[in-house]
This record gives sequence, C-alpha cells and structure tokens, in this order.
Amino acid sequence: MQRKEMRAPVVFTLIRNVTIALLSFISFPFASQALGTAAMGVYNWANTFVYYFLIISRLGIPLIAIRECAKVKDDKDKLSEKVQSFFVLQLITTALSFVLLSTIMFIGKDTPMFKGDTWELIFLLSLNFLVGVFSFEWVYIALDRVFYMSVRSLATTILATLLIIVFVQNDHDLFIYAFINLIATFVTVTLNLLLLKREGVKLSFRRKVNLKHLTKSLLFVFGITFLITAYNQNDSLLLGYLDDSFRTSGAYSVGIRGIEIVITIITSLSGIFVIRTTSALKNDDMPAFHRVISYSTNITFFIGVPAVLFMIGLSPEIVGFIVKDSPYWDEAAINNAILAVVLLSSLMLTYSIHDGIYQQVLVPLKKEKIYFFTMLFVLILNIVASVLLALFVFKDNPLFAVALVTLLSEFVVLIILFITAKEYVIRHIFSLNNLKIILSAGVSLGLVMLIKHFLPAMAYLATVGLCIFIGGIIYIVMLLLLKEDLVYAQVKGVKNG
Repeated sequence: MQRKEMRAPVVFTLIRNVTIALLSFISFPFASQALGTAAMGVYNWANTFVYYFLIISRLGIPLIAIRECAKVKDDKDKLSEKVQSFFVLQLITTALSFVLLSTIMFIGKDTPMFKGDTWELIFLLSLNFLVGVFSFEWVYIALDRVFYMSVRSLATTILATLLIIVFVQNDHDLFIYAFINLIATFVTVTLNLLLLKREGVKLSFRRKVNLKHLTKSLLFVFGITFLITAYNQNDSLLLGYLDDSFRTSGAYSVGIRGIEIVITIITSLSGIFVIRTTSALKNDDMPAFHRVISYSTNITFFIGVPAVLFMIGLSPEIVGFIVKDSPYWDEAAINNAILAVVLLSSLMLTYSIHDGIYQQVLVPLKKEKIYFFTMLFVLILNIVASVLLALFVFKDNPLFAVALVTLLSEFVVLIILFITAKEYVIRHIFSLNNLKIILSAGVSLGLVMLIKHFLPAMAYLATVGLCIFIGGIIYIVMLLLLKEDLVYAQVKGVKNG
C-alpha cells in the first residue's frame, strides 16, 4: 500500500475540512460577537450536556460499523445486512438515550444549571442526535466515498454560514443559532438517505438482525467513546458549574474553538487510515501497516506543528478578530480567551497523535481494553485535579486551573499510549521527517514574529492572514530545502508529470 494510493482521499478530506474551517472562522466570530459571552457560554454548556447523550445513542456504533462494513463493501448483500443491523441497533439506543435525557431534564428542571433558556435550548439541541441517527455517515466512510462527503459537507457548511450571517444579530437570537445548526444536520441526513440506494444498500425490516458477535466490541467502544467525550467535554461542564453566569465558559469556548477546528481537520483523516491499517493487518501485511502509520503521523506533524506554534504566536490577534467590537466582551473575558488558546494549543498535535494511535493502531489490533482503562484513569485524575485547583489554588481564575489540568492530562494519556504501542508508532513519530517539520515550523514562526513587529497597524484578520501567508511560504521553502519527504515527494511528482 503506497502513499500514492492514499493521496487522493487524503487531499479531498483536507480540502473539505480546511474550507469548512475557513467558513467557521467567518460564522463563529460573527455569532460570538452577536450573542456575547453569556449567551455563547449557555450554548456551549447546553451543547456539551447534550453531547453526552449523543454518545449514549451511538453506543460506539460508527467506529465498529466502519470496520465491519469495510470488510464486506464488495458484497452488496452482506453490506446491506450489516447496515441494516447497525441501523436498527442505533434506532433502539437513540430512543433509550432520548428517554434518559428527558427524564433527567424533568427531574432537574428547577435546578440552577437549567435556569432561563437553558432547559428549552437543550431540548432543541437534542433533536440533532434524533435526526442524526438517519445520517448513515459511517456507510460512506466505509465505502471510501470521500469526494461525495467533501462536496456535501461544503454545501451544508456554506448554507449554515449564510443563515447565521443573515439571521443571528444579537443575544436574543440564541435559539435561531441552534436551529440553523439543526437545519444543516437535516440537509446532511436527507442527502445521505437519497443516495444510499445508489451504493447498493437495500434496507428491509424483514431481514434478520444479528449483532451478537459484536456485542463485546460495541460495549468496549461505547465505554471508550463515552470516556473520550467526558474527557474532552468535562472542562466546559466544570466551568459551567464553577461559574453559573456562563461568562467563563463563553470565554473558554471562544479560546478553544480554533483549536477544535484544527483537531477535527487532522483526526477526520483517521477514517481513511483505519480502513487501510485494518486491511493490512487482515492480510498480515506489516510493511503496508507501517507505511500507513508513517504517512498518517507525517501528515499529523505537517499540519499540527505549525498550527500549534502559530496559534500561540498569533493568539491575541485571533481572539481579537473573533470578539472585536462586541459590547458583550470585556478585557477580562478577552484575556481569559487568549489564556485558553496559549495553554491548549498544543492539543492540536498531542490529541491528534493520541487519536491516531487509538483508531489506527489499537482498534485494528483489538486492544480497546487498554485504551479504555487509560481514559478512565486520566478522566478521574482530570476531574479531581481540576476541581481541587479551581476551588483551592486558582480560585480567582477557574479557567486557568481547568485548562492547565486538561493540558497535563493529555500528556499523561500520550505517555501511556507511547508505552503501549511503542513497537508500532515510536519510530514513525520520532522520525527524521518530523524533526525537519518541527525545525521548519520553528524558523517560520520566528521570522514571522520578527516581520509582525514591523507591520503597520491593521485589522486583526488582515494581520492573521498576512502572517499565515508569509509563514506558510517560509515553512514550505524550509521543508523543500531540508528535503522533507511529504512535501518534496509532491513537488518531485509534479515535476515528473
């Protein structure tokens, strides 16, 4: 399995996600400025709360479904049987999840955390996973329909961005903002359902549903997915509890937004790579397996390292652009958002490596149990440490406490995974190519910071855009001079026709 075979789906996925990221940098700042710190905090907290139930409804199905459907993608009858079984199971789990959510909401409707519009907002957001059960996204990933998913995602993102710009004008439009995101989900689901038959997938409720052999795997993956969600989202939930005005949570959400976008761009490639690592292991082809891991880590460093450095270096300008001229954002909230960016930027690299090891190595090797206990241990550590630091050490700034613990927790996870999967990943992560990337990105940032010092005063977006443009050119030139494989091979390939 050569790098050329993976190049097209990787390029399509990157183009899609980078474009979506750019559109998010239009819509999210607009929404943040219009809604303000408190309203964004309410939305962030409610969305995080609902996300836990989304994970329950999925039960880890998408990841297992991708693996199982990829194995039989050339046999349409077996593929239809697999899709049918996973779909029925997801219908059941989604119904149970919604009942659980409704019960908790009814019991806790008079508590402070569900005050004001929060209660109604949660129910509106919960419609996302009720609708999302019909998305069949995992089918298209298993079938490697990268081009279709790219075009569809771009179309729905453009639609959502335009609707936000037109209809979200002030902090009274919080529900409109939430409803627009629901519309985007509905459009995605509709398109996927319409094209499912074209892929040769035939659904029939007369078909026997059999998932007994997958029960153990599903339970483990569900447990892992739930732990990952709790691990990724507990910072937002904790800040909501520690500051019930939601202003701290709102500042945190702005600070973390750009970081989450970059992480999504990188980790979205795992769906492409996990199909190939699974296939390599199935055929007992370890050289092919290592080639995929090498290519994956190379791309992760190529995107992640400069993203980390430039996000930290340009953090004041990035936050300034997102919240500029908004009457809802004071100096303290802005400084908190910048602090969140500086502390958490390294997650763009560390979490992406962590996710790659889990999905591309541990899942194909069926070592989910190790990852499960790792995440359980770190999650407990994270919650206890965050609460203790926020209540007793950094009482005046809970955001700093939560962000610091999140950063340290990720390094603990990474160390454990390095030890667990060292024979599969260490040589690829600490490769000469990746060292060249780190050196190139460092030189690029240093020169850009020097150039920025002499730039005339200009709008935040112009400063960020110009610095990234100049830095990108320097970065690529450095990689070419050092003959880094990923970039040098592309240029050489174009030259040779």
